[in-house]
Amino acid sequence: MEKQKLLFIRDFLFKYFVVSLIFAIIFFILTKTFWDFGSSLVYSTFHVSKEEFGKMTVCWFLQLRFFIIFILLVPALTLHWTVKNMK
Repeated sequence: MEKQKLLFIRDFLFKYFVVSLIFAIIFFILTKTFWDFGSSLVYSTFHVSKEEFGKMTVCWFLQLRFFIIFILLVPALTLHWTVKNMK
C-alpha cells in the first residue's frame, strides 16, 4: 500500500482507540455511580439475579477491553511501525 493510505488508516485506528478508551472510562464511572439504581431496574425488569448481573457486567467490560486493545490498538501500532520502517 502507499504510505499515505497507511498513515490515514493508522491515524483513524488510533483516534478510534482514544475515543473508545474515553467512552470505556465514562461507562465505568457511570456503572460505579448508578450501580444501585441500574441493578435494581435490571433485577425487576429482566428477572436477573445479582450474581448473573455482576457476571454480565464483568464480561461486558472484558469484551470492551478486548476490542479496544486487540482490534484497535494493536493494528494501529503495527501500522505505525510499518510506516516508520518505510522511511
